[in-house]
Amino acid sequence: MIDTRRRLAAISMLLVAGILAGTQLGKIAPLIGWYRDDAGMSLVAIGWLTALLGLFVALASLPAAFAISRAGLYRSFIFSTVLLFIGGIGIATFESQTAVLAARLVEALGYLPLVIAVPALVSALAPAEFKAPALAIWGGFVPIGFAIADFLASAMVPVFGERAFLATVVAGFGAASLLAGWLAYGLEAVDEPPKPQGLPPIRASASTDVLLVAAAFGVYVTLSIAFFAFLPEFIQSGRSDLAIAAGVIALVVPVGNIFTGYVMKGRRARFAMLLCIAGFLGTAVSALPMFSPSGVVASTAAAVVYAIASGVIASALFASVPFIVPAGGSASVAIGIIAQAGGITTVVAPPVAGYVIERFGFPGLGWFLALSSLLGPVLLAPLLRRRRAGLVD
Repeated sequence: MIDTRRRLAAISMLLVAGILAGTQLGKIAPLIGWYRDDAGMSLVAIGWLTALLGLFVALASLPAAFAISRAGLYRSFIFSTVLLFIGGIGIATFESQTAVLAARLVEALGYLPLVIAVPALVSALAPAEFKAPALAIWGGFVPIGFAIADFLASAMVPVFGERAFLATVVAGFGAASLLAGWLAYGLEAVDEPPKPQGLPPIRASASTDVLLVAAAFGVYVTLSIAFFAFLPEFIQSGRSDLAIAAGVIALVVPVGNIFTGYVMKGRRARFAMLLCIAGFLGTAVSALPMFSPSGVVASTAAAVVYAIASGVIASALFASVPFIVPAGGSASVAIGIIAQAGGITTVVAPPVAGYVIERFGFPGLGWFLALSSLLGPVLLAPLLRRRRAGLVD
């Protein structure tokens, strides 16, 4: 009983640390005006400051996953948190543009392995009935992290200033990571499958199921990035019927994450796939009325449905990970494959969506999102036909 309580406490703090890592990703956005006007940074430099963490994920998720699989999950978690913390302290204290960018680079070197090691470590430590719910919560670490950054900046910056805000978010991350590391120290993995000798990690982990889930995650990232990147412009254009701000819509996403975490307890991958397909169908149905003249009620309701459905998709995909990694495979490598797919689409989706808007207007974006959503069920349908023990509820 004591071991179970400690495991659940460790998992909870690992998730908190991961969410606060998402806050490090989102902490630059509320400060763009300050970096430009007061810190004297160019818009190009601010763009790099904003994108550097995500760019590393796009370029090197899979190599990082291999390194984590070799080094060990706990050791990788500690190493990555130290780097991310050091980089965050540098961003909060340095004034030179070059020094700030260098500190962000250090953050990126820590952020990349962290977002692979945390879910893999959570999966390894969690008792069977808590694996899927915990990973479902992890699926919302970026939108929840961004929401924390936005609210904390709104509360702190006018009173204490930008550097106090930056110091607070990195201090919170450091404290959560320290507590998570202490709680997880010495805990052994639960039901860790034996790894066959001499089998390369990519061949042991990149099963058809993992690749299908990774492709579906790429579709999800396209839906999420293309939506949130251009939603503020759509609202400001005067062509929107939405009655709520873009930031409020973003805060609805965690409702889908939390709901999925709740219903996934005791479930397995087949249920997660059904849930994920339902989420994709939800985004498909809601994308068109959201970006077309539909009236305030219909358009706003569609935006809320879209946000919740996207949260369900992300959480359901991560919740399926413990059940789709083949025997002898590595959860960290599987998560690296999924993250790599998401990282690539993070880079590709915004310019494609921008072209669609320029060519067909915002209603065209609605069609683009709706048709893209339908790729999700197509990719995941083969997993529903599986009758292996790992995929059946």
